Amino acid sequence: MSKRTAVEPKPASPKRQRGAAFLILVLMIGIAVSAMILSASATNSDKLAAAEKTAQALATAREALMAFAVSVIDSARPGDLPCPATSYTTGTAASSCNSLATRIGYLPWNTLGLPDLRDGTGAPLLYAVSNGFKNSTRTGTLNSDTSGDFTVNSDTGVIAIVFAPGTPIGTQDRNAGTFSAANFLELSNANGDTAFVNSAESSTINDRLIWITPSAFFPAIEMRAMRVARERLLHYFSVAGRFPMSNAYLNDYSCWTYGGRLPYPVSGNPCLPSGNGVSAAQWTMGWPSWFFGNYWDYVLHYAVAERCTTNPGTICGGSGNYLRVNGTDGTRALLIRQGAANGQSRPCSTVTQCIDDTENNDSDRDYITPVAGNDKLTIISP
Repeated sequence: MSKRTAVEPKPASPKRQRGAAFLILVLMIGIAVSAMILSASATNSDKLAAAEKTAQALATAREALMAFAVSVIDSARPGDLPCPATSYTTGTAASSCNSLATRIGYLPWNTLGLPDLRDGTGAPLLYAVSNGFKNSTRTGTLNSDTSGDFTVNSDTGVIAIVFAPGTPIGTQDRNAGTFSAANFLELSNANGDTAFVNSAESSTINDRLIWITPSAFFPAIEMRAMRVARERLLHYFSVAGRFPMSNAYLNDYSCWTYGGRLPYPVSGNPCLPSGNGVSAAQWTMGWPSWFFGNYWDYVLHYAVAERCTTNPGTICGGSGNYLRVNGTDGTRALLIRQGAANGQSRPCSTVTQCIDDTENNDSDRDYITPVAGNDKLTIISP
């Protein structure tokens, strides 16, 4: 038998070797790209979580400040806001903040009844309060015609601002013994004036802001003032069997037939006539000092049916008509919360400077549910 000759295996061709190397290279690139994608995804997820924490902290602080302002005790002043804290560790509001420099500082989280709020980077929240709204030392009068000091972007009259400082930029020293806004805020937010910006994050600014405008701040406080007025009106009615007449705007000794402002409790005011077992003292009883002291009577429009301002022996048995609301007769008295001025001059000297709807500011007995501006009508007694 003939012997078979062993056949040597052929070496791999250069073309096949290059193909295998290419596949390995593609695999390595794929692994690297996947790692980069996963890394980027993790980074984006962390940034998103931090941003969400910052947004939640800012919103919580803003709501707590507005709740504080509306819920102060009657011996204080609705609308009062605390001073900033000088120490974030304690979170306690300073006893006073009478200069612009001291009206920006740490959020007084403890005074507001909050936990130790921080932004998504772990930085403490900052807070600025307008001069007319600080509770110590109080300045001027505070009602819904009061404007804030600050500007944020295009918003003017801003009452208060909460800041999330983000991570330090440049030479900012967050551990400095003395508080400085420049160690937390950047660019125009750190220059010590009353104008602030909430801009896109960049290498030179990463501040996040939330602010309180009058349109957000005052409705709840107006409701509190309105409730006080309603209680006093109904008390007076229960004692006297009639409602007081309304005062003319800017005149404590002149009465309007249908609508003006709540009568000021001053001796000799003809809108508070004595008789029928009542005197002006019945009107002054029980009013919290903040009401007339802060001119809330100028920002609540009071209208009363003429026939309900006397009591000849029967309730609303006098001469004249009831008020008419939305075309229906029978309303004895109502209040309109005026809201912030819509290009009007305040304090009002005429009803048109206070009330937006032409049907409600024409000094007759006809009223409608407001459709213009920001007025809100409440019937006191149907």
